[in-house]
Amino acid sequence: MLRLLLAGTEVRVRQQRHAFPFGTAATAARIMGTSPEDDTYRRHLQELFNAVVLENDLKWGPWSAAPGGPYSRERTLAALRWLQERRFLVRGHVLVWPSMRNMPKQAVALKGDPAALRQAILARIDDAAAATAGLTAHWDVLNEPFDNHDVMDLCGREVMVEWFARARARLPADCRLFINDYGIVAAGGATDTPHQRHYAETIRYLLDQGAPLEGIGIQSHFGGQPTPPAVALSILDRFAAFQRPIVITEFDINTQDEEYQTAYTRDYLTLCFSHPAVSGFLMWGFWEGAHWMPRAAMLRRDWSEKPNLAVWRELVQKRWWTDLTLRTGADGVARVRGFKGDYVVEAAGRSAPVVIGEQPAETTLRR
Repeated sequence: MLRLLLAGTEVRVRQQRHAFPFGTAATAARIMGTSPEDDTYRRHLQELFNAVVLENDLKWGPWSAAPGGPYSRERTLAALRWLQERRFLVRGHVLVWPSMRNMPKQAVALKGDPAALRQAILARIDDAAAATAGLTAHWDVLNEPFDNHDVMDLCGREVMVEWFARARARLPADCRLFINDYGIVAAGGATDTPHQRHYAETIRYLLDQGAPLEGIGIQSHFGGQPTPPAVALSILDRFAAFQRPIVITEFDINTQDEEYQTAYTRDYLTLCFSHPAVSGFLMWGFWEGAHWMPRAAMLRRDWSEKPNLAVWRELVQKRWWTDLTLRTGADGVARVRGFKGDYVVEAAGRSAPVVIGEQPAETTLRR
């Protein structure tokens, strides 16, 4: 509600930023790079998104890599600070990816000593949490437990609870802790698959054991035959029943059919944004020159825009964006319903910031 204390005054309400995270995976090397191409990368990152997950830089192996290789802890932290300064919501990915193929050599060497491995993982959580505290709003504590369970096989299922508890003890209270997995909605239109059942059972186990699980990540990597929206809705509803926020953490659709790719991006993005349990939507990359599935990108290698980027712009930056001009009533009040986020209100030669969020917002402008 905007209170101007002057009847019949024209008011403009302009949204400046979404509260809902519309994001992408990015790389620390590009964020901190010095080439003209890196400048273009950063410009598009800031123009199109308000949330970022570093694709590989915070995973245990790259994070602990020796100096001189493709990854650098110092560069990763510099990238996190760069993102924080520009008010990106940052997701940390991932504290524990519990298979031998996805852990560094020093952890794999401990597979014959489960107690030592257990302690090494806790030390990993301590290290990453201490370094990134205040720089991340979310952390994937556990990634892909259906296919990655070597550590649970060696140390027992209860270690998953221990990881969440340790992360909660080491990270700031406002950093939300997630589980994350693939093949949940992106199951080719199937429902109640072994993978889906396992994910639901793991979430239920963690909650029953008192683990501070605060969010559910659903990756959403699609191929040429993605899940019909009606089926996707039923799957989201199933996981919404856990009463934890859902974030679409890794969306892409890998196909040469750009028309189909665009249509499904539109439909899935609309479905997720409209679902009351979904609290964020992140692409898994946006530029063909830095994308694990180049055909899934929204910008070609030469930075020309694909049709799927046009639909992203249309929805995120136009249709789901509030920019209104109206007049106050006889009581000097203008009432506005807008998308959650940051706004500037202009009237009677004055302006003021206002945030539209969970609760009704009110600001007063006086001559």
